[in-house]
Amino acid sequence: MFGRRSSSSGSAIRSSGPEVVDCENSPMLDWPAKGWENDRFIDVPLGDERRGARRAVSLRVFVLSAVCLFVVALALGTGCGFGIGVVRYKTLEVKPSIGEGYVGKYGPGVPEDLEFVLIDRLVNRTELDLDTGFLSISAEGQQGGQIREYEFDVALSLAAPDGFRKPMVLVNGQSPGPLIEANVGDTIKVHVNNLMANVSTSIHWHGINQQGTPWMDGVAGITQCGIPPGKNFTYEFKVEDQRGTFWWHAHTSVQFTDGAYGAIVIRDTSEMVPETDDEKLIFVSDVYHTFGSVLPQANLQMGARHVRRRAPRRQRPDERTEHIQLRLINASSFFSYWFSIDNHTLTIVELDGVEIEPVSARGVYLNLGQRVSVILSADQEVGRYYVRATIPKTCFMPYSTYVSAGLEEGGYGVRGVLEYVEEGSERVVDVGDGDGVGERVLEMIGVAGNTSNPHGVENNGLRGDVWEGCDDMPFDMPVPMRRQPAVNVSEENTHYIEYAFRQAQEVNRIFINKTSYTPLPHNATLWKAVEQEFTADKENSYNSWDFGLNQQVLHIPDASHGAQIVINSKDGMEHPWHLHGHTFQIVGWGHGPFGSDTTTWNLDNPLRRDTVTVPANNHVVIRFATDNPGVWALHCHVAWHVEGGMFLTLAERPSDLVRMINDMNMATRRQSQSFCAAGDGTK
Repeated sequence: MFGRRSSSSGSAIRSSGPEVVDCENSPMLDWPAKGWENDRFIDVPLGDERRGARRAVSLRVFVLSAVCLFVVALALGTGCGFGIGVVRYKTLEVKPSIGEGYVGKYGPGVPEDLEFVLIDRLVNRTELDLDTGFLSISAEGQQGGQIREYEFDVALSLAAPDGFRKPMVLVNGQSPGPLIEANVGDTIKVHVNNLMANVSTSIHWHGINQQGTPWMDGVAGITQCGIPPGKNFTYEFKVEDQRGTFWWHAHTSVQFTDGAYGAIVIRDTSEMVPETDDEKLIFVSDVYHTFGSVLPQANLQMGARHVRRRAPRRQRPDERTEHIQLRLINASSFFSYWFSIDNHTLTIVELDGVEIEPVSARGVYLNLGQRVSVILSADQEVGRYYVRATIPKTCFMPYSTYVSAGLEEGGYGVRGVLEYVEEGSERVVDVGDGDGVGERVLEMIGVAGNTSNPHGVENNGLRGDVWEGCDDMPFDMPVPMRRQPAVNVSEENTHYIEYAFRQAQEVNRIFINKTSYTPLPHNATLWKAVEQEFTADKENSYNSWDFGLNQQVLHIPDASHGAQIVINSKDGMEHPWHLHGHTFQIVGWGHGPFGSDTTTWNLDNPLRRDTVTVPANNHVVIRFATDNPGVWALHCHVAWHVEGGMFLTLAERPSDLVRMINDMNMATRRQSQSFCAAGDGTK
């Protein structure tokens, strides 16, 4: 989704509904995507009108659009959040359970009498502005920090984020869901109520390392069994020595594909990024017209409608340039994006919660799960400039299993509009079609910079004559502001993995070494690890121990040294790898399998992230300190690749983990383990 934060008055989003053309013609789907039954525009205020004079500069951002494809519709939506404290919304009543064989008009197991959530509730008008009044306090000044408490109601509803009615998994009736804001040293407590009728859920706090609370990581089948229908669970964890931009999302099946995600912003008065006048959240994501549970199988098989949105009216730059921090989050299930703004240079200052020395560029690449903070300088002449989120198409075709005519029509991307407006000028009420009689519509000006990813061109074997890469910026280009040399590692903490697609009957499965992952039934790896003996006689060539042959658990026992994981790609597509529990160092990279060609090493002050793009047929070497005992997931962040088995776990210092579990709150442990007995907690 595409979010923005405004500090000016009279701002709104406008979404149209009546002229709906369904572009989904998949032969696998025999129910239609239903159009939004609304024949009027809905204005959703984005800001508080009392703040209209706060800035000397203001920008008007128009969000244009969604592109229909064979299975997917891309859309730019809104990122939003709320302030501090427990916020309760009207609870959606849990519907009666539906038999597993039930197939309604919206898909298998989806009730037909779901509540329809209008756009002005789906996109919460009070949460679109990051100007929440949150008070940043230094960790030293908090004396232990504060408790930031939230309530999440997770429910299945109908909504039309891009004008097509579809089932969605919503949190507090909205998507993106509530913003979580905290200071370094705070404790975050989130009460999650599962109001869905026949599926469990869990929430993962992406990028938060869960230091000392591995049972709060929120990965169904790994650190817990899913929260059963009608039940609740409280996640409670302290944010230690982390700051910047993070996000949360459901980590059960593909529920975040259907809308269950939101932003986390951790404040720190000592954050090492340049001071700005304003900041905004921007989500880039993908919206699918069919229910998410259908998508993994469809995407593992062998084998244009525009939404007009109106946004903030602001004034022209006059005496000074305004600098705005854009917190970019890729919440997509499949697509990476190249983000750019015509005529504007972006200054990259943060990657995955790690401050870096400023890097100036005409755009920035965001793979799935990654976050990037950039600073936009509003220093151009009055006019309208395209904001672009472009798909690097040669990185996905011919791997996509759907026809790409819709993507072709939309130019393999979506565009917003950044507009400078002179004070006192007429209000622009639409995007280029002049349906406001006598009102001025500015022409687009500005020149596109790099509209496709220039990084990793040499690794893109399918680009042909197109100068387009599929990789993160060179790993030695960003320099962390908080210097850390590479950790020293031991042999027993060193592991090598390689991955490739293999056909398994009618679908593709992804094998890491010898294993294609499937979740444990009625259990979680964390609870089963307590019963394991991680001794040499129990280890086998599958690294499955006694977990089962569909599990791969890499043992990291040595607390006196760091760990090193060598990730070898034997696939022709790049993949975004995410590690839970750690912000890792990227210390080495190179072509081909590790050891077969030259590896470039950076051990002085290597880049740190929690999600890294491993290029096609390349290798990447990561390291991290073994300072966080737990069972941590390491997986590709493409939703259907996780469902296809591209997932393993790391058992870090399991003997210390057992002691931690024995000392944890017994009521929390009993409740979490009871979810396993309630049924398959991963469904």
